[in-house]
Amino acid sequence: MLTWIVAHSDALCNFLVPLLIGFSPAQQRHALNVIEALLVCPFKHKTLSALTRLLGLPHADEFALADFFRVSPWDSQAVQQALTRFLLQTVAQIQQRTGWRLLFLSVDDALCPKDVATHALETVSFHYDHVQPRRQKGKFTNSSCYVMLHLQLGPVQFTLNWRLYLKRKQVAKLKCQRAGQGLPKLTYRKMSALVEEMLTEIAHLLPKSCKVYVLFDAWYDNHQLLKFIRQQGWHWICATRSNRVLSERPLNQWWIHLNHQRIERVSVHSATRSHTYATRHVVGRLRRYPAEVVAIISKRERRDSHPAYFLSSDVNLSVRCIMKYYGYRWQTEVDNRYLKERFGLADYRVHSVEAIQHWHIVVFAAYAFVQYQRAQPLLKNPHATLQPLSQVLAAHQQWHVRQTVCQLAAMVRQGVSDAELLKQFALP
Repeated sequence: MLTWIVAHSDALCNFLVPLLIGFSPAQQRHALNVIEALLVCPFKHKTLSALTRLLGLPHADEFALADFFRVSPWDSQAVQQALTRFLLQTVAQIQQRTGWRLLFLSVDDALCPKDVATHALETVSFHYDHVQPRRQKGKFTNSSCYVMLHLQLGPVQFTLNWRLYLKRKQVAKLKCQRAGQGLPKLTYRKMSALVEEMLTEIAHLLPKSCKVYVLFDAWYDNHQLLKFIRQQGWHWICATRSNRVLSERPLNQWWIHLNHQRIERVSVHSATRSHTYATRHVVGRLRRYPAEVVAIISKRERRDSHPAYFLSSDVNLSVRCIMKYYGYRWQTEVDNRYLKERFGLADYRVHSVEAIQHWHIVVFAAYAFVQYQRAQPLLKNPHATLQPLSQVLAAHQQWHVRQTVCQLAAMVRQGVSDAELLKQFALP
């Protein structure tokens, strides 16, 4: 059943309005309208015209919504910081009630693909893409890129923070185009620097009694980030490259060198199946890193010629635990799927960097609302079982269905004609 939004839900208002720092009533209304429409919208592409068609509220206009993103003077960074603080406060409350002590922070980057001919959007450029079906020119896709930080505490999962990534050439080009326009100055920052910035923002807000592990792939395996994580008192677990040197020997030579070591078989379970890997491990030192680390060489089968390599700063963990913990990174892929395919993170049609950041924070806030609704039962009962995100989202949509039916019934009781009903809900 197609649903119209005839009222804002109390749950969303209570969640969102305190985060909208410095917003006028009109700006609050626009933010609530967009997020309610994103939560309900069944269309493949979440364009402003598609979202507006679902709004049965006064002052719902796609041009006004476009101006809300393009020219409305609100600070997306302030909203993002308020959202991060609120989610971490929720995590701290849940940790106190449940006593869970293992906290995982997963780092990942993803692309928001655009058409190959798109060139006017300031954050869009050609980025390397390892996903084969989306390659447009060789190994590159015309897209924007963002870096994301995900938190997991027991079954509780939040997308905490994010940053848009601009290539060095993009920043240099935009500086020339924006000169003299009074716009904020752009500076180039590497992905690893963006990750350090996000981790610094949340370091003092994490529960002090938790043991923290930071998980990331081989792209972020550099000595500066590894040292930074250990300086915070946290541990890290990452995938790495085959030519990474451990104790003066590349990792791709260690399997043969460890022939005397018995192969340890480790079963890794996913939602639908499990797979057993053949592993060997060694403890040694990396270049320009002061402490010992454990390295794991993992093969799908004994004769696999392309093993995977993992590193961990916690040498006291077993191989089974390291691989299990690293598997928690998969949730970032679930987040990316929800953000891009369900909430339309890549469906923006606005031009400037600031407007695209506005769109991103609205989409991330919509997703954070669903994650917060899922985690709420633990604030009342530490032994509660959490529903899947899809069921939480469906429950919110059903609330709007009930509101739509009640609105129609009220209009019929008031004697509104069929033609006026169809006009009210923009139906032919």
